[in-house]
Amino acid sequence: MAPSWTVLDDLDLQLLNALQFAPRTSWTALAPVLRSDASTLSRRWIRLTEAGLAWTTCYVLPERIRVYSADGQPLRSSFAVIEIRCEAGRRAEVIAAVAQKPAVLNVECTSGPRELTVNVLADSPSALDRYVADHVAAVPGVVSTSTRFVRTIYREGSESDLMALTSAQRSSLEGLLQQDQGERAERPELEPSPLTERVLRALQPDVRRSAVEVATEAGIPVALARRTIAQLTRSPWVRMRADFAHDRIGWNASVQLWMSVPQDSLPVVAAALSRHPAVRLCASTVSPDNLVATLWMRELDDLDAIELSLQRRFPQARVTDRWMVTRVVKRMGTLFDDSGRRCGYVPVPLPCGDS
Repeated sequence: MAPSWTVLDDLDLQLLNALQFAPRTSWTALAPVLRSDASTLSRRWIRLTEAGLAWTTCYVLPERIRVYSADGQPLRSSFAVIEIRCEAGRRAEVIAAVAQKPAVLNVECTSGPRELTVNVLADSPSALDRYVADHVAAVPGVVSTSTRFVRTIYREGSESDLMALTSAQRSSLEGLLQQDQGERAERPELEPSPLTERVLRALQPDVRRSAVEVATEAGIPVALARRTIAQLTRSPWVRMRADFAHDRIGWNASVQLWMSVPQDSLPVVAAALSRHPAVRLCASTVSPDNLVATLWMRELDDLDAIELSLQRRFPQARVTDRWMVTRVVKRMGTLFDDSGRRCGYVPVPLPCGDS
């Protein structure tokens, strides 16, 4: 029986890994790092994206910027994990409805008493509460919802590392990035504005779009598009990332660990957990289970060693629940088909200022 995942060779994985660190770097610049040539890298990337196995996207980290409402009041962005229980036989109907909502960044099918979990972004806790009530709980087929607010995000998807590059390749890539950062250091960092929002919206479905394509969609001169893109790549409130269909290329198990950690140990435990290569997301929450981590593993039994190591190092940290992620429907706006490949994109909110 054929494996459920798609085999990628070393160059494919190294290409993905390099783009995790430098998603807009040209193929010409990456070619010597990956010991290949620009045309080969371009062909490989086209093959991966057309197969729905890899893509790039961008988004804003609201906690890194001061966003104001139309009346000049500061907005305090809120992020939460929402558990959804569905009527029997209506999960697919609920998925179809919530996956198309821009404020719903992620949709996952999980084990346990809930059928789905979704991640929702809103301007404030009260706005998030209203959104869940009006746009999630009110969806036909939803029986109940439960909200867990996120406090601090210690690690998120843009910081993932496939660990496919050799030490020599990492050194070469670091040199390339340092050179690029040095050239950009003379350009001032951008503040959020209607212009940055238009440029980011053009880049959201594909960070590697050319300045000409971005200029056309944003309705601005090419020179301005090129300059704005360059400045956005070094803005601390912008994340540009390469992503991939993990369960199609060998990561066969995804689990959410919920933990109860004493408050005085929380930063240390979260920092240590965030450094583990299997961890995609690590965040503290406003709930009795005050720390959550999403892990991607080759096999489910890898979790045993991870938990044992965590228990030995931090005996005060107690794992309170484990959710198996059985299917990813949406991740940071990217939609997946039933086979786990990218099949579409719903633009995520960009709190970049009044437009």
